[in-house]
Amino acid sequence: MIFFYLLMFTSPFYHHPFFDRGFGSFTMVKGIGALCVLYAFFYLLTKGKAPNYFGTVRARLFLVICCWGLFSYMRTGPLSSWAVDPAFSYLSFLILFFVTLTAVDTPMKIFWSLMAALAGVALGALYMIREFQKYHSMYADLRPGAVVGDPNYYTLAALLILPVAYFWLRGLRREFYRYSVIGMFILVSAAIALASSRGGFLGLVAGLGYLVWTSRRRLLNAAVLFVLLAVPMFIVPRSPLKRLLHPVSADQLGAKTRQEAWAAGLRMIRAKPLTGIGLGLYKPLLGTYSNDPNFHQIAHNSYLEYAAELGVPVLLLFLWLLWDTFRALGKTRRITVQSDDRLLYPMAAGLQCGIVACTFGDFFLSAEYLKLFWMVVFLTIPLERLARERAMQRRKEEVSVALASSAA
Repeated sequence: MIFFYLLMFTSPFYHHPFFDRGFGSFTMVKGIGALCVLYAFFYLLTKGKAPNYFGTVRARLFLVICCWGLFSYMRTGPLSSWAVDPAFSYLSFLILFFVTLTAVDTPMKIFWSLMAALAGVALGALYMIREFQKYHSMYADLRPGAVVGDPNYYTLAALLILPVAYFWLRGLRREFYRYSVIGMFILVSAAIALASSRGGFLGLVAGLGYLVWTSRRRLLNAAVLFVLLAVPMFIVPRSPLKRLLHPVSADQLGAKTRQEAWAAGLRMIRAKPLTGIGLGLYKPLLGTYSNDPNFHQIAHNSYLEYAAELGVPVLLLFLWLLWDTFRALGKTRRITVQSDDRLLYPMAAGLQCGIVACTFGDFFLSAEYLKLFWMVVFLTIPLERLARERAMQRRKEEVSVALASSAA
């Protein structure tokens, strides 16, 4: 399992000097993934029983989306040399799906998987803080993110795991773990402010707003989260809040560019609403649909990019997958509350808030290839199953105790 935890740890990084180093297209991360696959096959053989890979709606929806995307890729042919090959990402997600459902089958494995992801996001925060410390005097509009790849996607990855960390702040009993989570939470909150992602900030407001609304002590949680997350927004020189309230010319230009890219994306949907223009062809064909051959941008909207590249039916499937993930986490949350499961409850409640944040952030970011998002979706499958099993076992124990006491 150490290789899977390491894979979760590396999920926020896209240009790490060690994990993304390799020979040609083969990198350390891909090597870790290959070891995870070997471990999963070995674990499956020794266990002698395969999990139900198709037992949930979101699993089936994910597989249909992947097959549709790969078929679209084969139908449209190879991409331009400068474009990122999305087919490899889809194959990687299929492998991650198999590994996660095969190897992650205990509550502690889910716990350590999410803890590894939090540690990776916190390490990314250290890189970003150091980059800002070193270069902010040279570049007034610096948004650190060289090692994590892009500050926008780092923010979205952080929002997926940060609510879990907040629930751990209150729920972890061992002081070492609790203080470690506090330290990582503070680092990540500072990095989110430095990343200055406006779309990520709106996702942050949505996710943490849902957290506060569904909590019992709303005022207390709102006050604590304000101190931990809002205060850094006022300290850093160019936070996402400041970019929203006082945009400079570069921010205004970025907003205009996105509006033009969205308008071209809508033209793509009108042209081919059922099949889409083809997987990975949004950026290469944007100039054609915007009447500007030199206009090359990503969609900056996951939903628009799904509909434009793969068709409106795939967008509906993706929305269904988001809803089913949110709904399943809500059920898991209620089960763990009723059974007083203090191990699984923080993870279910935190991931549900993270999915809300990601759902809103996707309106402003093309994040359908975000590794941590899909790994979180996959982890919700064993999380739901284990919560039901533990709740049933607890009820059986309570009945046995009640019968024993009545007999005595």
